[in-house]
Amino acid sequence: MSIILRNRGQGLWMVLRITAETASAFFFTAAIIDVGVGMTRIGRYLQSVQLIPAAFALSLSTIAVWIGLTLIFGRIYCSTVCPLGALMDLAARSRPKKTAYRHSRPAEWLRTLLLGIFLILTVSAIIPRQWIEPAGIYSEIIASIRWPRIALGTAAALTAAAAVTITAWRRGRLICNTVCPAGTILGIIARHSTMHIDINTDRCTQCRRCEHACKAECIDMLSHTVDMSRCVVCFNCLPACPDEAIAYTTRRHTLSIPMMQSLKPTPQTQTCDNISTCYPTSSTTAPSNQTAPEPEQSASSAGRCDSTSARASRC
Repeated sequence: MSIILRNRGQGLWMVLRITAETASAFFFTAAIIDVGVGMTRIGRYLQSVQLIPAAFALSLSTIAVWIGLTLIFGRIYCSTVCPLGALMDLAARSRPKKTAYRHSRPAEWLRTLLLGIFLILTVSAIIPRQWIEPAGIYSEIIASIRWPRIALGTAAALTAAAAVTITAWRRGRLICNTVCPAGTILGIIARHSTMHIDINTDRCTQCRRCEHACKAECIDMLSHTVDMSRCVVCFNCLPACPDEAIAYTTRRHTLSIPMMQSLKPTPQTQTCDNISTCYPTSSTTAPSNQTAPEPEQSASSAGRCDSTSARASRC
């Protein structure tokens, strides 16, 4: 209950997301190992709405639904119905509490490269499709553990499970934001999502607790921005903030008192006195009332300058 009330009730988002992800992973796993008719039916429905299998089956309605949901809420697919994402979150939760995540730069070129390789492997059918997309990898891991029939397949599944678990334990959702084709595609769409994580810079005290809780490593506290293309909308950052400075909202906060304002140079003109001196003054202000110094008297007439010649030669 205390988590729900944190950060003006923003912790409720995290509780709802974890509940949805746990239920989805449970029914998905039940369908793989065929436990109970009712649970299997729900699990098979969840299998049918996975993004990449729906694309293989040319299910345009499913693809349109996920695109629409991503445009509104961000990458909720990755944080609720993706079974491999649930496995990563389980591994990430086993990290020591004192171990913090740090912001990392996005590897856009690597994501694009791996997406291109994924498309090539899909078209050429060099690798079975289930080993390319996250739901298929999770299904192979569970099936190989439940029915260890072929030694090579079981070894491959256990290797994949170890790689996913270790990577998630160390770097959170790094695989989702670098390797996974579904994460890359949805990340492009999520850049323009209506709902997003926003940081209130008037409240933020730079404690960095939200950054340390972000398993996507996408919160940049130097610029107070969240990279929504990598944010998996896990909401772990929301209850972590003690200053109520971060929220899941449609708004984009701006400083109530802007700190860094660009100053335009003020055009200046020159004002001459009646003797021989010119003073720079602003065009928007009145001329200075400063009194010109008295000209130094000299015995020689060469040092003297009347007002007419001064204005003509110096101004």
